[in-house]
Amino acid sequence: MSDLRQSLALRLAVQYALVFALGAAVLFSVLYWLLANALDARERAALESRAEDIAAAYERGGPAGMSARLDSDSSPDIRSYFVRLLGPGDTAVFVKVPPDWIETQVQFLPVPRAFGIMATREVRTVRIPQNADRDYAIASRELPGGWLLQVGRLMDSRAVLLAPLRRAFAGVGAGALFLSVAVGTILAWRATRPLREVSRTARRIIETGDLAARVPSPGGTGELAVLVHQLNALFDKNAAHVRVLRETLDNLAHDLRTPLTRLRGTAELALQDGGDPAEARGALAGCVNESDRVLHLLETLLDISAAEAGALKLNRDPLDLRALVERAADLYREVAEEKNITLAVEQPAAAELHADAIRLGQAINNLVDNALKYTPAGGRVTLATAVEPGAVVFTVSDTGPGVPAAERNAIFRRLYRGDASRSQRGLGLGLSLVKAIVEAHGGTVAVGDAPGGGARFVTRLPRG
Repeated sequence: MSDLRQSLALRLAVQYALVFALGAAVLFSVLYWLLANALDARERAALESRAEDIAAAYERGGPAGMSARLDSDSSPDIRSYFVRLLGPGDTAVFVKVPPDWIETQVQFLPVPRAFGIMATREVRTVRIPQNADRDYAIASRELPGGWLLQVGRLMDSRAVLLAPLRRAFAGVGAGALFLSVAVGTILAWRATRPLREVSRTARRIIETGDLAARVPSPGGTGELAVLVHQLNALFDKNAAHVRVLRETLDNLAHDLRTPLTRLRGTAELALQDGGDPAEARGALAGCVNESDRVLHLLETLLDISAAEAGALKLNRDPLDLRALVERAADLYREVAEEKNITLAVEQPAAAELHADAIRLGQAINNLVDNALKYTPAGGRVTLATAVEPGAVVFTVSDTGPGVPAAERNAIFRRLYRGDASRSQRGLGLGLSLVKAIVEAHGGTVAVGDAPGGGARFVTRLPRG
């Protein structure tokens, strides 16, 4: 039951059933309205015809002729018509009332107490029947001499035809809705079985770490079958990458364990040396810290190596580069305020391209972080986008010390840091990661002088 409540199949079946019910209700409402209007139009036409006939009888023989015409009418529905003839001054000269329009009431009349009884009498009144499914219509004809003929009738179409139709639709619709949900759930449950197998396999890999687990192939050539085959291929590729990565890590650990262990051991022994305690402890403490820094550096290098070795798979989608730039500006705006740096964004026009939003955003963030890191307090960092024929250009300009011309190619290499001009600490890997991501998109990144001094990083990305 828990799986059923969370099932995509059940949700799809219920949603499609609701859409079906809504469509059926709209269709029935339109047909019901058309049918009701057609029936009302037919009955009103019959009423108008009856009024014309009675008016013609009045014109031939006056009130007596009209009464004779009504008495001689043998049609079965003549008793359902209300007929009233009003003379000058709206005085009723002739009135014919259908039986179901007449209401009888009993009134009690008081008499002297000596008789000890109460007398009663019947009072007959005319009242139109009050029924939500029945309406009435009146056709009026002006006659010579200021006389007025009124002919009325109850509209029985809704009570006789439409009310049973509504009840039938409600009963059949409820049964059809239940049947559609039940049958739709069964069919959708069978159709989505490969998705449940994918979920179970992924859960098994997560919980047990069994990278050999694969999704059972459903057979056929449908979309879900293709999805299962692709996922299994993805699992195979990931397992191969993990295996290579583990082997690389094992080899790297084996190659570096001995020298790093010796370095740390020497530093620890030097801390216990009987020489100048202050100098020995300061130097060797720095050695220990550097060894930890080297270990962290190696971990970062492994991440970049995996990206440059082809593991960086790009999921290209249409996007506007301005959204990524605005996101990066919002992310670093607080950092800029803390350092008293003005962070400006200049994006006059749309800059659309096909790219991996996550990877490209990572590169933009690194460029903004690099600019803020080397811009002094009171400076300015400007982010700008522009469009060139076949390319989108993103620039980051700062008012820092700039990058010497001799170092502009070297700063994108791993571990390179131009400390002669920039004294901030870091691993020297941010710009190399930017270069790897941009070149994976088929673009280029370069650095030059910003207007008014400082560095200006220019990234060009193809729009296709």
